[in-house]
Amino acid sequence: MRTRLILLTGFALCMASLFCITEVSAKDEAQPLPQQAIDYILDLESDDFQARQQATKKLPEYGAQIIDPLLKVTQGDSLEAAVRAILVIEQVYIQGKEKSVSRAEDALEQLANAKNPSVAIRAEEAIDRHADIREKRAVREITKMGGKVTFWTAEDIARTPGANTREPGQVRYIVLGEKWWSETEKTTGITATGGDKKAGGGDEQTGGKEKGSEKEGGRERGLRFIKRIRNLDTLYMIKGNTIPEVAMDDLMRALPATRFQTRDSDAMLGISSQAGGNENGGCLVGDVSEGLAAANAGIHSGDLIIKFGEDKVENFNSLVDLIGKKEAGNKVEVLLIRNGKPKSVKVTLSSWLDR
Repeated sequence: MRTRLILLTGFALCMASLFCITEVSAKDEAQPLPQQAIDYILDLESDDFQARQQATKKLPEYGAQIIDPLLKVTQGDSLEAAVRAILVIEQVYIQGKEKSVSRAEDALEQLANAKNPSVAIRAEEAIDRHADIREKRAVREITKMGGKVTFWTAEDIARTPGANTREPGQVRYIVLGEKWWSETEKTTGITATGGDKKAGGGDEQTGGKEKGSEKEGGRERGLRFIKRIRNLDTLYMIKGNTIPEVAMDDLMRALPATRFQTRDSDAMLGISSQAGGNENGGCLVGDVSEGLAAANAGIHSGDLIIKFGEDKVENFNSLVDLIGKKEAGNKVEVLLIRNGKPKSVKVTLSSWLDR
């Protein structure tokens, strides 16, 4: 009884301080925790097995408001209580209620990095059990923040070398344009601000810069959802966006197999390159994306692009640079070699941001 009273007193103090910490919490989350919920939390360490079971079953009904107290439980001496607390948070998460799912997901991520390895392992297991739910939610959040998400199709897989391990419906790439903005409060303690962009090679896309501390905070907060995408092929940063250097480093560590690319315009041709070409330069066309500028103009895989407008194309990178000087909707004359013969086509450049 004495232990129970001490726990109750400590819990009350914890909740009192919690309500004063920040004004970011929603109004419904700032309401006092019902006494029954407090009793259930204390019952997680009860000597009575049935009481522990009942508490584990009933606590998810209280949603987001019980998550912070449960995080405190995971720091205690009882491993069983900690495991039960994780199970409750997991149930809050899979209920999928708008006001609690984000808090529950964040809590599981926090616990996955807990100092107690037993707690960390069980939190990781909870996250892994719901990888599909987690990724679908991440896609929704990325889209709400202005990102563009493109998925693999059976046709893409069939014509893309090395894509035989992919499945239709998996995320292929994400595009962050100038509308990328989470529309949330400033965030702190996630990543530092500042730095410049980093680019990689591969498909043809674009990128840029964003100003303002509030947008930087929101943008970096949104990156956590990108980390939750499994087997992400490429992240494109289009016209008006760069990711601060520290945030980029963090993202690259989280997604070591993902290519990171930036470009200088929202214009796109809709091709990938392949090895080859000739000693006189040019860009040998690889995959041609259906419905985009190159396909609409009749450019084929295997064509060698040697001129873009009035400029000579030295290689894939020079073609990307030339496209970066244009805007979506611009019409450009493209000279290519097909089956050893020159051919001129007129291209109307597409936009990543309209896809």
